[in-house]
Amino acid sequence: MKRWLVVLLVVLAVIVLVSPGIVGRMAERNLEENLNWAENESGSIEFQTERFERGWFTSEGRHRVVLSGASFGTAMRTYQNKTGNEDLPSLVIDTHLDHGLVPVASLGRESGSLMPGLASTVSTFQLDPGNGELVPLPGSLYTNVSLSGASDSRFLLEAGDFQGDEMQLEWLGADIAVQTDWSSGAIVIDGQIEPFTITEGSDTARFGAISIVADQVRSDYGFNVGSGEFRIDSFVVESASAPVSVGKISFAADATVDDARLNIGSRVAVDEIVVPGMGDMTFVLDLALNRFDAASMRVIAAAFKEAQSSADPDAALAGLFPQIEGDLQKVVNAGAEIRIDQLDLTLPQGKVTTKILVDIPEGDSSADFAWSSVLLALTASADIRMPTALFEFVRAVNPQADALVAMGILLKDGDDYVMNAEYAQGLLSVNGAPMPIPMPGM
Repeated sequence: MKRWLVVLLVVLAVIVLVSPGIVGRMAERNLEENLNWAENESGSIEFQTERFERGWFTSEGRHRVVLSGASFGTAMRTYQNKTGNEDLPSLVIDTHLDHGLVPVASLGRESGSLMPGLASTVSTFQLDPGNGELVPLPGSLYTNVSLSGASDSRFLLEAGDFQGDEMQLEWLGADIAVQTDWSSGAIVIDGQIEPFTITEGSDTARFGAISIVADQVRSDYGFNVGSGEFRIDSFVVESASAPVSVGKISFAADATVDDARLNIGSRVAVDEIVVPGMGDMTFVLDLALNRFDAASMRVIAAAFKEAQSSADPDAALAGLFPQIEGDLQKVVNAGAEIRIDQLDLTLPQGKVTTKILVDIPEGDSSADFAWSSVLLALTASADIRMPTALFEFVRAVNPQADALVAMGILLKDGDDYVMNAEYAQGLLSVNGAPMPIPMPGM
């Protein structure tokens, strides 16, 4: 019995005293892999390692998050002209790592844990405005890295304020939990940012509470699928020149891949938009993209990402079509559906409602591709309804709106004007009246 007790004590000693040095190397490599994954996912953000000092039980690192790519060229020139700084602002992250299968060193700090893993870390932040003078930022990020390389993080921010020469900030705090696994591309976010206020001169912007929820994983086609939701309770700008008030803003989206087809659904809703002189407005959009060929969409998405990060994004995007034309043809030939199930804009004069459906049937992959054949094969419909009061307002601003009624494009229906359009086999029908349209090659 004593012999087994000695063996057990030796094993425990190895775990507690010897493993930290070994695991420290693994933790350093895992940190770099997570930074590389985050950099690849963002596209326009670069993570630079300024230093990493690895010890036996603890390590210290400093990394810098830099906005990269020519897509920030205009912002950089504007910022340079306004501040005189040579570079855009960057975020400096200082990280303390306690490593070992049992990170006993972490018990000496807040949120320390003996949970087995590669490392237990705490990160603090500083802002470099672009002149090298670091400004400490509030909040800390606590992370546990598991033996598999997955990480479980939590960002905590206490209530506070900042008084600068030209800007004042006040915030009530934040609590954001993030779980990531670079090997599978999985990310889960559940966070709450409490209300905060930004004041510059006589202008004040007030942000209501913000919630962020996401659960995504990398698909076999390189892009993430899953769900995400963003909500902000309110947004108010108090300004003598351009005051505005917005109620709840929400955005939700989900993406799935079924039988090699990508399906995306999204919903945007903005409540109580108040602009002086225009009255109250609301906006709702419910959009769905269904049955898109996932393999081709992967190529198209990669091409757009590469163009945006090139030396001249505008020129790269302008010349992008020849590169992606073949995959666009594959997407169309495979068949797809575009739906706007709800597009509502509520104005003081009433609500404008819109529904649109475009259905592209699967084509013959063995036949030569022709866009004219696609236009002949697809079917589409659009239903638009607007109140008479709004039409009268539009006509008062632009009398040429009467031509829409004269041509039968808008039809009076009770207290509304409506347009019901259907398209099939090259023939457009509006409010029951056929309207042939010219087709390429016909």
